[in-house]
Amino acid sequence: TALVAAAVVGASAWLLRRVSIGQHRERWQDQVTNPAGAMFNALFLASFALSVIISWQSYDHAKSDVAAEASALSSLYTDVTDLPGSAGLHREITDYATTVVNDEWPLLRAGSSSPTADADLRRLTQQILAIPTTQDAIQAARQEAAAQLDAVVAARDLRLRDATTSLPTGLLVCLVITALAVLTHGLLVGSPHSWSSGVTVMLEA
Repeated sequence: TALVAAAVVGASAWLLRRVSIGQHRERWQDQVTNPAGAMFNALFLASFALSVIISWQSYDHAKSDVAAEASALSSLYTDVTDLPGSAGLHREITDYATTVVNDEWPLLRAGSSSPTADADLRRLTQQILAIPTTQDAIQAARQEAAAQLDAVVAARDLRLRDATTSLPTGLLVCLVITALAVLTHGLLVGSPHSWSSGVTVMLEA
């Protein structure tokens, strides 16, 4: 996109090389710093800064949520060791992790989730809740495992929500419009363009 924008701006500057606009045509740099140019630049920089901040925060949240899910799943795997039928529970946990990595993860790009992962979590919940709690040690282990399973479910919900998070449409529109305004303003008031000015506006694009 940047290369195409630079090419378009460079071609436009070449076509406008003989067009004279503005009072100080010999110093086009002075023209792009007038009040209108300063306003466009300020709006563009504000929109661009907000876009970068929001994008970075979204990435940071997604990374934290994935780490929280992995940590809770690892703790759940450890906690069910003291429960009856731990081998089957370990297998269910491993199946869920495999489903997330192989099936659900590619679907996140489209904001979708895996029905198989949903079924794995429901089945795992039923198996843990069905364990008898006649012994205090088993009851404590089951409660801890249930708490970790709740953490896994909550972290997965956050991960799925992160997959559908995007920049506000209004901010993107403002960013595009102000970028076009800045480039158009530089092209018009900077005419006629020389090689040096053309290179500068291409770098800006």
